[in-house]
Amino acid sequence: MKLFVDVGNTALKWRARSGSDVVQGGCRHERRWAEVVETIAGVDDGCESVWVASVAGAESDKDIANALRLKTGVEPQFYYSQADDYGVTSCYPEPRRLGVDRWVAMVECHQRFGAGIIVDCGSALTIDAVNASGQFLGGYIVPGLGMLRGALLRDTADVHVEAGSAQLGLGKSTAECVHNGLLRMSVAFVTEVVLELRQVLDDTCKVLITGGDAPALMDAFGFDFTHVPDLVLDGLERIAADKE
Repeated sequence: MKLFVDVGNTALKWRARSGSDVVQGGCRHERRWAEVVETIAGVDDGCESVWVASVAGAESDKDIANALRLKTGVEPQFYYSQADDYGVTSCYPEPRRLGVDRWVAMVECHQRFGAGIIVDCGSALTIDAVNASGQFLGGYIVPGLGMLRGALLRDTADVHVEAGSAQLGLGKSTAECVHNGLLRMSVAFVTEVVLELRQVLDDTCKVLITGGDAPALMDAFGFDFTHVPDLVLDGLERIAADKE
């Protein structure tokens, strides 16, 4: 059994593989590492290897490693962003400062499709571009839907919004105005960047959509894209296979 763990800003996702048999899951972690690691299924009989891509920070990575070691009996291997690896070259002056989730997603995109645009709709919404030769061109980081909504409600005392769906249209209640407005803002930003990058890259290059908020945004996109919900886990599994 091999275990792959993707630790994001708000959620921990995992995949356990034994040959063609795969079990995977995930949940919000709230930085309660021991509790969350204990929910990982399929590894109670031990693991051959454990690979982790984490943006939780150095101190949390130590706690995650301890929890995984107790759970699996194996010393976890952490993979971090590199200056140059798997055909992709970073544009960051300090490559390790690039979130490893973004780096692994770019590696997977380039290995599978060549040039591509990666849109990660998570707690933060990120857009990254890699060209056909593997050069990371740069990216954007803006607040995701949940963060935008939270900031609006926190700083606007008279706005009270219940959970609800959103669409690209005028709202007919305060809740609809908030949900629809945030959706339109996010969709407009992503669309503008994608159209701009497709003039720099090939206009048929892949646009990969991932992240927990992707289902809330995808139906409103007016461009072709491929939804890859487990892009980071896919990339981490590819990297681990080569490193081993």
